[in-house]
Amino acid sequence: MTNKQIIIAAIKARPGIRTPELVEETSIDNPQSYIALEIDRGEILVDKVASELGGRHINTYRINPENPPDETLNPRQRVVKARVAAPATEAAFSAALSSRGDLHISDGRKTIQLSPSQTAGLIAYLDRINVDQVMKAAGIA
Repeated sequence: MTNKQIIIAAIKARPGIRTPELVEETSIDNPQSYIALEIDRGEILVDKVASELGGRHINTYRINPENPPDETLNPRQRVVKARVAAPATEAAFSAALSSRGDLHISDGRKTIQLSPSQTAGLIAYLDRINVDQVMKAAGIA
């Protein structure tokens, strides 16, 4: 689990948990910095309460039941209009392998970016197959 997931789980388990208790339970210093976006989006609610010892107020945290944070912590999806483009030609195809191992493949309309580990997996897969036989069977070779 990430620090953010640990903090959200602790808040869910103990609504109204205070900052010092959250730090003690999770062993994560400055937990609010990990959940700042969830607080800004109103998914985690923050209330200030007086300290038992006096002095500064302390934050308490609880999950907003009407707008809870995403359990999987996936980014929120945006809906965008697809643009209409001319059909891609073979001349528009490009592939680029960076020195870090990132692979970018584009057909002029769409681009795929693979991480170094995904690139290694793709290359290992292609190494295991006989491309000439596959292309001949497809009637291309």
